[in-house]
Amino acid sequence: MQKLPIGIQTFSKIREKNYLYVDKTEDISNLIENGEIYFLSRPRRFGKSLLVSTLKELFSGNKDLFEGLYIYNKWNWDKKYPVIILDFGKLSYKNPELLESSLNKFIDRLARKYSISLISTELPDKFGELIEEIYESLKQEIVILIDEYDKPIIDNITNLEIAEDNRKILNRFYQVLKASDEFLKFVFITGISKFSSTSIFSGLNNPIDLTLNNNYSTICGYSHTELELYFKEHIKRLGEKESLNYKETLNKIELWYDGYSWDGKNKVYNPFSTLQLFFKREFSNYWFKSGTPTFLMELLKKENNLKPIIEPILATENDLDTFEIENIDPTTLLFQTGYLTIKEKNLKYGDIEYILDIPNYEVRDSLISRIVMAYTNLSDGHLKKLKNKIYISILNKDSKGFLEVLENIYHRLSYPIKGDDEKYYHGIFLVALYLLGIDSQGEVTTYSGRADTIFKIKDKTIITEIKYSSTKSTKTIIKEAFKQIKEKKYYTRYKDENPTYLALAFSKDDIDCEFKERLE
Repeated sequence: MQKLPIGIQTFSKIREKNYLYVDKTEDISNLIENGEIYFLSRPRRFGKSLLVSTLKELFSGNKDLFEGLYIYNKWNWDKKYPVIILDFGKLSYKNPELLESSLNKFIDRLARKYSISLISTELPDKFGELIEEIYESLKQEIVILIDEYDKPIIDNITNLEIAEDNRKILNRFYQVLKASDEFLKFVFITGISKFSSTSIFSGLNNPIDLTLNNNYSTICGYSHTELELYFKEHIKRLGEKESLNYKETLNKIELWYDGYSWDGKNKVYNPFSTLQLFFKREFSNYWFKSGTPTFLMELLKKENNLKPIIEPILATENDLDTFEIENIDPTTLLFQTGYLTIKEKNLKYGDIEYILDIPNYEVRDSLISRIVMAYTNLSDGHLKKLKNKIYISILNKDSKGFLEVLENIYHRLSYPIKGDDEKYYHGIFLVALYLLGIDSQGEVTTYSGRADTIFKIKDKTIITEIKYSSTKSTKTIIKEAFKQIKEKKYYTRYKDENPTYLALAFSKDDIDCEFKERLE
């Protein structure tokens, strides 16, 4: 088995030291053939920097690195281009003064590299002069690769003044690319977020946006085909450790790490989590733990709305396409940072609509737990006691004990979170189950309707109907819930499991529940 490139984003190191490389050069070849300036948005740790590094080696003509890859016999290796890589992850940008100073030093280093003396002193002018002088000196068009172009803004998002000042500097800096078009062979820009055209992209000469382009939806991440092609032996070893057969192992990997899509059709596995999984041979929340931004949690708390994480969300192309620091939309932020993904893409009345949802178990489990912990301020010890109590209550069909746990969580959540209808209570119940470590399915389809929630405790299936009324008593609501379960026959597919039935009732000022072994 080839070594796994854990934490390695340099293409040359991966190839020279025989680390495993998932070949993306067919997509790269198509990019170069069909355009000259591109933008790609993907979440953090999703392979953007490796893609930039691969482009650098390709345009530099380092043929030996590409032996055995798709592009090897399709590229003109005699033609080499000067390549400028601007990686904002390596610059200082805590304030606009540091950002401007870092960019000036970056330009000065490049000038020394190419033995160029610059006359200009203003940042944009210096950048433009550098590009033109390199072109004149080498008589060759230039390739410019910009990685994490938005980092000086995103990392200062909680300080609007600094973020705005950094945005202005970047806007002027990027405008140089438009003015220098005649000297450029290829431009590729990556980031997490796409800002509106009036804020930054007005200076980028209308790059082709690959973010939602179905032709390049798998350019980052691993498709299922790639997973089996490149990681087959790793899958087998993982299965042996987990005591699962090959198919079962694949299904579990898919549940945990697959599900990311930017076109609603082609899905990819999270590359960071997948590599960590095969290296450690243990299922865990690798990507989420690697750096969930604090400002994301703070924004969700500020908005007092958990809807984007407890049920699928309808979004337009415009919702996904722009990011405004002055008025951040939580749904846009969750999508662009990788906590929501496209499940469906539909054309409705001539407009494109998207259905967004959490991509996989890793993200759902981690995100819901982190957010609810932030809302409830439950300590680990308190949460453990609640988990033990709810398990015992469910197994003993103890309505009072079950209700005490729910009320403990609901009362902590209900004040800060908006909502006053059945869907709201249904969503909060799902959140509570996740928080308590109970796997559940919401809106389970049966032949005659949808059961609100079905979950299991130690192989015991509990079919749940949740109802809300602002006028009826909880006792009346409970009767109606059991009646609906019976009439809709939600139990049909679970008959052999002798399921338990749970009616959960919410009125304007009260919560009540009841367990039943049989429906009357």
